[in-house]
Amino acid sequence: MSERLPERIREIAAGQVERLAAVVAGLSDSDLVAPTLCSGWLAAHLLMHMRLGLAEHALSFAEPAASGDVIDRDYVSYWRDWPPATEPVTYAQARFHWANGSAYATADGLRQHFADTARQAAAMSRNAPAGAFLLQGHVMDADDILAMWTTEWVIHQLDLTARLPGERLGPRRDALTLALRTLDELTGSPARPPAWDPATYLLKGTGRAALSDADRTFLGERADAFPAFG
Repeated sequence: MSERLPERIREIAAGQVERLAAVVAGLSDSDLVAPTLCSGWLAAHLLMHMRLGLAEHALSFAEPAASGDVIDRDYVSYWRDWPPATEPVTYAQARFHWANGSAYATADGLRQHFADTARQAAAMSRNAPAGAFLLQGHVMDADDILAMWTTEWVIHQLDLTARLPGERLGPRRDALTLALRTLDELTGSPARPPAWDPATYLLKGTGRAALSDADRTFLGERADAFPAFG
């Protein structure tokens, strides 16, 4: 059983979506063609991926579970269905978001569409009903769905901003704490090398950055749990 979620999970989830939207609103046209930590994607391509995810986020509570449905995933176990990639990204995998990104005639159009979708996802998070819901072939409690999406948006905010020039807003502190807790549970312990800040832990825990020899020495057998998901 995963650690209990904060009572303010609805506000945390909504606030992290709004934080991500604030970062995107501040991207220049040149920022949109900057590289990201997602292999094969420039910032505009990652925005397309996130916008589709935010649309799904906003619809997460459209299908209440039936009385006989049993919850089979929580905010931690959900990620075990998303193992880290073991092969390089291929053209076929990357081109969908390339094609979708190129459909926008202007950068303003892309930014506005992202903002509209984020606003819907934030509003739904703040007003999410209680109970269990069907999502991606699983049954999850509403709080766990919100926590799962929060971790998604924290990590993608890091993906987006890691290679952009200048200072950028970071994820919300409470959302970052939730993402770290998720990774702690997936890797079996909160212990990590003292040189790692939270962002480093998340990037190494999700395969965005490789473990060094010193990291492996510190982690011991626990190093085998890295990366925990992709």
